[in-house]
Amino acid sequence: MSDTEQGDWLRPADSQTQTNPNDPAAAPISAAAIAQASSVSDEIEAERSSTIDEEAAAKNPEVAEAVKRIEALRQTIDNIDGAVIHLLAERFKATAAVGVLKAGAGFAPADYKREDYQIARLQRIAIDAGLDTNIAEMYREFVVTESKKRHKRIADAGGDPGVLDVFA
Repeated sequence: MSDTEQGDWLRPADSQTQTNPNDPAAAPISAAAIAQASSVSDEIEAERSSTIDEEAAAKNPEVAEAVKRIEALRQTIDNIDGAVIHLLAERFKATAAVGVLKAGAGFAPADYKREDYQIARLQRIAIDAGLDTNIAEMYREFVVTESKKRHKRIADAGGDPGVLDVFA
């Protein structure tokens, strides 16, 4: 993981950086965009907080403990989501490099032998991890479909990965 230390998903989400300071192409975010995002975030937070009955939690220690555990678990979920997004970015950087090499060698964007291998491999990983294999298949379908689209765009651009939204 570049720029991301192992275990970042264990830190509170608000302590993680929101932009890559090493990326000179990173555009500044406008105040209007920040205000709009903040407004949407406030709406989501209001909706989210209404699902927990604070009054009931104040009156009942068991409910209060449940609320604390829910909040801790949600923080963990948010941190894992952040890690997953960072890992997907790294994965697509690697597949972009594969796309450049395929385009340079004149290979097709699709590699069905590799897909068959990935199907079996991800099924085994899902079983070992205790994950529903259908979820692993949905993930595989997503990343393979996106990788093919990206490889085709690279090939159509003469091997230029700059056509992608991935910044190495």
